[in-house]
Amino acid sequence: MLVCTKNTRTKIAGMMAMGLLSLPALAGTPAALDHVPSDAQAVVVVPNFGELLSDINMVNQLMGDDGEPMIMMLSAMIRGMPGINLDGSFAAVLAFDENDMEAEPEVAILLPVSDFGAFAEGHSEADGVFGMDIGGSVIHFRDAGDGFAVLGQNASIVGSFDAAGGNSAAHGVMLGKVGGRVTGDNDISVFINFGPLETLVGEAMEEMEAQGEMVEMMGGAEAAAGFDMMLNIVQTVVGDGSALVGGMNFDLETGISYDFGVQFKDGSTSASYLQNAGNSGKYFDNMPAMDYFFASAFDFSGAGIEKLVGEYLDMVSKLDTTGMIDQMGLKDMMSGINGGIQVMGASDNIMGGLFSNTMYYLDVDDADGLIETTQNMYAGLAENMGELAELGVEITAAMDSKPTAINGVEAYGYSFGMDMSGLSDMAGAMGGPNPSMIMGMVFGPDGGPSGYMAKAGDGIISTFSKDAEFFSMVADAANGKNTMKGNASIAQTAAMMPEGRISETYMAADHLINTAGPMLMMFGVIPEFEPVGALAPLGIGVTADGGGLGVRVALPMATIGAVMEMIPADAFGGDEYEDEDSDDMDF
Repeated sequence: MLVCTKNTRTKIAGMMAMGLLSLPALAGTPAALDHVPSDAQAVVVVPNFGELLSDINMVNQLMGDDGEPMIMMLSAMIRGMPGINLDGSFAAVLAFDENDMEAEPEVAILLPVSDFGAFAEGHSEADGVFGMDIGGSVIHFRDAGDGFAVLGQNASIVGSFDAAGGNSAAHGVMLGKVGGRVTGDNDISVFINFGPLETLVGEAMEEMEAQGEMVEMMGGAEAAAGFDMMLNIVQTVVGDGSALVGGMNFDLETGISYDFGVQFKDGSTSASYLQNAGNSGKYFDNMPAMDYFFASAFDFSGAGIEKLVGEYLDMVSKLDTTGMIDQMGLKDMMSGINGGIQVMGASDNIMGGLFSNTMYYLDVDDADGLIETTQNMYAGLAENMGELAELGVEITAAMDSKPTAINGVEAYGYSFGMDMSGLSDMAGAMGGPNPSMIMGMVFGPDGGPSGYMAKAGDGIISTFSKDAEFFSMVADAANGKNTMKGNASIAQTAAMMPEGRISETYMAADHLINTAGPMLMMFGVIPEFEPVGALAPLGIGVTADGGGLGVRVALPMATIGAVMEMIPADAFGGDEYEDEDSDDMDF
C-alpha cells in the first residue's frame, strides 16, 4: 500500500494530471473509432468514458486538500446527464487549418449515448442540430446514430460531420502493429495520421531545408554534412510514416506508463528495418545478482536491425573525413553482435569510482574476432588523439596482447587513461572544478576505464575494474550462475512493459536515491534525508516489430511516491500553479 504525505500526493497528482490533459489519446479499437473518418488528421479516443472520469477524480483525490472540488462537481454533473453511456467509447476529431498552423484546430466530438432523446430533451433544435448552454457557451450537437452524438462549438461542422461507420479496418491498416499495441494497452491515447497532413508536413520540411545554408555558413562543411544527414533521416521518416501514436495508462496500484511510437507504411524502407521480434530480457541471465544503478539489455539479432546498423555505420564512415572510424574497426566491432547487457552496479564509495562496478556482456558470433578488433582499436586510439594533447589532455590507451588467467578464465587487461593536469591548471585559474578530480570520482585512480575483457558464456564480458573477485563474479554470471534473472523488483516493472522488446533499461530509484540523498542534503538542496527501502525500478522498453517503433516508459506507483517525497514542497513553484486567469481554480 502506498502511503503519501500531502505534498507527495499533490506532486504525483500534478504529474498524472499533466499526462491526462496534455496527452490526449486513442485506446484499443473502440466503437467510436469506427465512426471517425479514415482521413481524419488527428484523433483523440477514450475506450471507456466512465473510466476516464474516474481516473480524473482519482487524480483530484490524490491532491488532498489541494484538490479542486469543481472537478468532482463537473464529473458528477456529466455522470448525471440523462442518456449518457458511461461504458461507451469517446472520440474527438481534430482538423487543422493548412493555411494557419498556429490556429486552434476545429474539434468534433463523438459522445457515447444510450438514449439520444433523453440527452437532447429540453434543448433548442434547428435543422436537426441542438444547442446546449454550458457556462455561457453554446455546445451544438446532433444524433449520429449507432449510440453516438456529435458535439462541437461550430454548428456547421457538427451538422456536416461524417459519422457513418465502417472505418475500423482503414484505421487498423494506418495504425499498424505499434499503433494497435499503444491503443490496446492504454486508458487514453492519441494518433496522428501522416497522410492528410502531407501538405503541412511538406511546408515544414521546406523550412528545414532552407536552414541548411545557414548551418553551412555558420558551422562549415562538416556541420552542413551532419545537418544533411539529420534532414535525410527526417525526410525518410516523414515519407515512410503512416501514423504517430502516444498513450497513457494509469493504475493506482501498479503505476503510470507512457507510450510513444511511429508506424511506417507496409513495404516502405523504414518498415523493413522494423520487423524484429526481440527478447532483450533474456540477457539478465548473464549478469550477476547485485545492487545496481542502471541495467540495460538489448537484442540486435533481428535481420532488420542488422541491416539498419550496417547502413548507418556505412553512412557515418563516409562522413568521417579523418578515417578514424575505419581505422578503429568500428564496423567490424559492431558486426556479429546479437545482443547483450550492461549494468552499472551500485557503488558504496562513489567518490572513489562511480563506474567501478560497471560491467557488460555481449552475445557475439566471433568472440576471438571481437577481442582482436578491440585490441586493434586500443592500439590506434592514442594515435588519433594528438589534437587533445594541445588542449592539455593526454590519452593513454593499451590492451594486453596475451591473456592472464584469473580463476581459470583467460582475461585481457585494458586501460584508457586521460591525464588532464593541463586542463586542471586552466580550470583552477578560472575558479572551476578540477577535471582530474572529476575523472577520479567517475573512474577511480586510473583516471579512465580500466578492467578486463574475456570470453565467457556465448560471448564476451568486460569490467570497468581490475578487481579479480568482481571479474570472477561477472564471469560466473555469464555462464548462468547466480544471475540477475530472478530479480523480483525488475520483474515487477517488466510486467508493465510491452512484449517483444529489443531494448529495456531499468533505473534503480532506491539505490540512486540512497546514494544521492546524503549529498543533496549536504549541499542544502533538501532539508533532510531518510533512506528508502526496496523499490521497483523505473523502466524504458523499446519494440521494433510489425513495421513500427514503440517506446514505453513505466513508472511504478510506490517508486513515484518515494521520489516525490524527496522533492521540496516548493520545488514546483507552489502558488505558481494557480491559474492567472481564474480565482476559482488553484492547482
